[in-house]
Amino acid sequence: MATPMMFHPALPYSPRNPALELDVLVPHCGSGTDPLPVAIFFHGGGWHEGDRGAGMHPWLNPLLATRGYVTVSVTYRLSGAATWPAQYDDALDALTWVQDHIADFGGDPSRIAVWGFSAGAHLAAHLALREPVVVKAASLAACPTDLRDTDVDDSHEVTWLTGPSPTAATLADVSPITWVTPDAPPTLLAHGTADEIVDFTQALALRDALTAAGTAVELHEIPDATHSWADRPTPEPTDPTTNFGTVTAEFFDRVL
Repeated sequence: MATPMMFHPALPYSPRNPALELDVLVPHCGSGTDPLPVAIFFHGGGWHEGDRGAGMHPWLNPLLATRGYVTVSVTYRLSGAATWPAQYDDALDALTWVQDHIADFGGDPSRIAVWGFSAGAHLAAHLALREPVVVKAASLAACPTDLRDTDVDDSHEVTWLTGPSPTAATLADVSPITWVTPDAPPTLLAHGTADEIVDFTQALALRDALTAAGTAVELHEIPDATHSWADRPTPEPTDPTTNFGTVTAEFFDRVL
């Protein structure tokens, strides 16, 4: 029998921008149930496309909800509407809203994790590294971790995010790797070795930086997988190695 869930859509979360919304998906539980861990999902799309509806793919938030997580999926401003750090500001507002309100949905504000795919993983990484007191774990799929060597002379997803000809300081600020400290929460890096968009070495770089800082980090390597592996269900339901939701749930189960 499928686990019943309660869906709370289109909840405004940002005092800076009331048009920004998030969705909450809650496992059904009776009164007296202990507060549940919380997982906040950020969608991918190169910072210029996509929406929070991606979090409702059955192998993402619904999968975690069936495993006992209160899940959240967030809309954030895309690069066509605002440049960095607007996207981080939105993610931080969402995190603050979850801290303040998730208990109303049965969630435990002391057990908040973040996760995301590609550009969404980038935002989740920033929250985990910059707000480690609040964020207790992070699961990052195909995450851009170090943008400091970006070719700033071309128009592409990074310069759309930062604005044309970003300075070295801006590229450092937008790179999660520069925010690593010994306070970073346990982090899972899931990445395909044949990723044609975000090179596999990006995962290795953040793994090495977190290891050097003395924090807990796991690398889940997907042999021969391309960039989109985390944004689709596994072709073999019994094989968790290519299902980002399953890999994430098992990691959060261990560390939250």
